Amino acid sequence: MVLLLAGEAKKQTCVALSTAEAEYVALSAAAQEALWMRQLLTDLNVNIDEPMTIYEDNQSAIAMSKNPQFHGRSKHIDIKYHFVRDQVEKKTLTVLYCPTGSMLADLFTKGIPKEQFKKLRELTGVAIKPK
Repeated sequence: MVLLLAGEAKKQTCVALSTAEAEYVALSAAAQEALWMRQLLTDLNVNIDEPMTIYEDNQSAIAMSKNPQFHGRSKHIDIKYHFVRDQVEKKTLTVLYCPTGSMLADLFTKGIPKEQFKKLRELTGVAIKPK
């Protein structure tokens, strides 16, 4: 398993009417970043044959990325944010659910309770387990 973290604090350029929409817009930005990284690796002669995986903690955003049936609920979202849906259909990306408490990136990006820190640290393989 390879864990790539890339992030920045950035104000969204559109108004989201729900948390799911805000997550979907952020998911689109993450998809663009993931595909940029994929192209960089390809330029370095590292070929990736399987789809890149993005973990998301909002199930409605995942559903919007996978299911065109959500079009009625998301057609007001600017078309540029549907980039993630196109990439999922092309099978260059997969979007999987990960519960909020299990997001490994939180270890590096948030202030979290000590027990959750220990749990996430062990999941990264960095922790030394006591004998």
